[in-house]
Amino acid sequence: MRVSEVSTRVVKWSEGLINRVSIIIRRYTEHMKFAAVWMFLLLYSLTIFCFYFVLLYIWLCVVCASV
Repeated sequence: MRVSEVSTRVVKWSEGLINRVSIIIRRYTEHMKFAAVWMFLLLYSLTIFCFYFVLLYIWLCVVCASV
């Protein structure tokens, strides 16, 4: 084997490794973005539901007190 063949094999192997690592990092960041969006939606909807339950509780207290 010549030196140029060995160096091209090393370059190809390292490029393949870099590609695999970048794919893993990209998948991880996509999953983290997905989880962050769902967590935001969950907390936002939970806040809205709690707000409406508090309003309903206040309304029921007012209705029951007026009877």
